[in-house]
Amino acid sequence: MTLRRIFSTAFFSFIGITNAAIAAEPLKLLYEIRDPISYRDSRGKITGLVITPTAQAMQHAGISYVWVETPFKRQLSVVEANDEAVCAVGMFKNKDRQKYAKFSQAIFHDTDRPSVMLAHRDFQPEKSMDLLRTLSIPGIRMLKKDAASYGSVIDDAIERSRVVVVNTTAESLNMAKMLVARRADFIFVPEDEALNMIKTIPGGEQLHIFKPLGMPQGPERFLMCSLQVPDELIQRFNKALTK
Repeated sequence: MTLRRIFSTAFFSFIGITNAAIAAEPLKLLYEIRDPISYRDSRGKITGLVITPTAQAMQHAGISYVWVETPFKRQLSVVEANDEAVCAVGMFKNKDRQKYAKFSQAIFHDTDRPSVMLAHRDFQPEKSMDLLRTLSIPGIRMLKKDAASYGSVIDDAIERSRVVVVNTTAESLNMAKMLVARRADFIFVPEDEALNMIKTIPGGEQLHIFKPLGMPQGPERFLMCSLQVPDELIQRFNKALTK
């Protein structure tokens, strides 16, 4: 065997070992605490509406994984950076995110959790208004988490309307407190979360729920993965979701 062949064989053997080692590393699954989507139960175990189906599919597919608690905006930047194989759990899919990420099949559909406007009591649109007309009321201010998506229907209405968007890095609970402080007129949030906020935050009685006519059902949620995540792994996950 020539020296070149020996070197070539050794080199590709090394590459094979390296790829196997990478494949053996647990897939990082990013999440944030947001009850009931994702939270810790009384025993400290990660659970929730997107956590449970994800964990079950990972186990059925034989995929090693580890949970990593990560703020929402950081999740987006980590996936986009593509420095490692990582997936953010429970993300909405939109055109911008599809430019830099891979998506699984839907892991959860919020059919029973449509978004509503959680608003300050001073914000009282006519009940006959649809979403676009409501968002086009002159001077209204919407509080929006940086880089957040609410599904294609609401995202499109926001883009087409006159609404003033006040961006924030705060989580949903603190955003509701900002409404009480009159930092904005409303936020979009699932109805069950809105009801919980009204009951639990200081000054929550100053808030109310408004439902414009024709609001869409809650959108689907997905695994949003960096480009380093192999297609084969996502396909295995998708197949396990249907079991």
